[in-house]
Amino acid sequence: MGISGIALTFSVCSKAHTTVYMIKRTYVVVVLFLAMISSLVQAQCPSSINTFPYQEDFELNNGNWVPGGTGSDWAWGTPAKPVIQAAGSGSKCWTTGTLTGSSYTDGEASWLQSPCFDFTSLQYPMIALKVFWETEQKFDGASLQASIDNGATWTTIGNSASSTSCLNKNWYNTSSINYLSPLGGGPGWSGNSKPSSGSCGGGNGSLRWVVASQAMPMLAGKPAVLLRFAFGAGTICNAYDGFAIDSIVIREADPIVADFGYSCSSTPAVVNFADNSTPCPDVLTWDFGDPGSGASNMATGNQPTHTFSSPGTYTVTLSANGYGAPATVSKSVTILGASATLITAADCETNSGGTAQASASGATGISYTWNTIPAQLSPTASNLPSGTYIVTASAPAACAAKASVTVPLDTNCPGIYFPSAFTPNGDGRNDNFGPIGGIGAITSYKLSVYNRWGELVFQSTNPFQKWDGLFKGKRQNSGIFVWYAEFTTVASAPVDKRKGIVTLIQ
Repeated sequence: MGISGIALTFSVCSKAHTTVYMIKRTYVVVVLFLAMISSLVQAQCPSSINTFPYQEDFELNNGNWVPGGTGSDWAWGTPAKPVIQAAGSGSKCWTTGTLTGSSYTDGEASWLQSPCFDFTSLQYPMIALKVFWETEQKFDGASLQASIDNGATWTTIGNSASSTSCLNKNWYNTSSINYLSPLGGGPGWSGNSKPSSGSCGGGNGSLRWVVASQAMPMLAGKPAVLLRFAFGAGTICNAYDGFAIDSIVIREADPIVADFGYSCSSTPAVVNFADNSTPCPDVLTWDFGDPGSGASNMATGNQPTHTFSSPGTYTVTLSANGYGAPATVSKSVTILGASATLITAADCETNSGGTAQASASGATGISYTWNTIPAQLSPTASNLPSGTYIVTASAPAACAAKASVTVPLDTNCPGIYFPSAFTPNGDGRNDNFGPIGGIGAITSYKLSVYNRWGELVFQSTNPFQKWDGLFKGKRQNSGIFVWYAEFTTVASAPVDKRKGIVTLIQ
């Protein structure tokens, strides 16, 4: 091999070696870079708070909350400002504009940042705290932000119309605060106790410490969470106390406790339900355990009504969901069914003696109540005049059922007759004068009786009320009396007019 061959061989080997070296060097750089990033992450979040509920009232120390940003004037201690004159609880809190100042920094874009939190154990994290705001309305104010990438990006928690659940209270009062824009902008707490003056916006201050709370679903299960209160201000109209926070609690939202009540409707098989779940579910699903009702077996909302398909006992289940661990509850609802049938029509002569029979299903221990006077309390109602009757079937812990039945008047009635004589002597035979026969069929009636001098001695519109031979409380002597009657019957729709004489025999 010549010199050129040796050189070529060396050159090829040198290139290969160089390539391997470069790959190794790149690998080392990547490893070092990743190590640096890991070191940086650990430096930003060297330890995490993972025990909840987290409670910080800032009485012993500043809680390891750290201020920062542009023009930051956050201060920890006992406030003594014109409006913010004390802490929310105890004696110490965090506030902007220093502890005694009556204004905050021009062009401020600051924050108060929390220690690191490990929310791995929190499925439904929420925060509650006391806040006090006294800033220029709409232009200056504060919001709460969260970061899950160690402060690289921040997201505002909640909005001015938070509706995640009823756990959200006093959360922001302004949809957009102008000078929060350097810190991401968005909604927040803004306003003051003073009226507007010139270009300085007034009104809408908290006027006192208020408890604000907010669900934080976006942070559930996150292992590294930073929180910060962002505060922004313009360069004019800054003569206000600022923004203050105190008594922070971070915890798992209370689990939902599902419960409901129900009431039986006056309409058969219709039941009204009402949700009683706590603390504040916002998605309610009902299963009435009644597949026979088809699509109506399922419902949503907090006050549904269901018509059960047949008598029986049903298992009704309510599933309650919202912010907090979901829950279900089941209760039994018993529906009765009732029917009534005619056994005997009412006698046409006495308009009595009718009989009806009731039956019910859906439960045991059923009792019956007829709307007779007095009420009859057995399945069979007897001695009924013609008419329509209602029976109510009831049982313990069951929705009652009603049924109706019409008792007719027996149409096989004899005619209407008036006797020619009567003997009012109290022997129980022919003691009274009036119509006999099918008087139960009479629908309209009037009887008038006159003595021989034309005096009206008796008059009645009730065919069952008859003359006993008395006039003004005195027994009449034997004699002849004239009578006149008008009536209608089932058999004769036109008015039947009759007259005659009757002999009273003593």
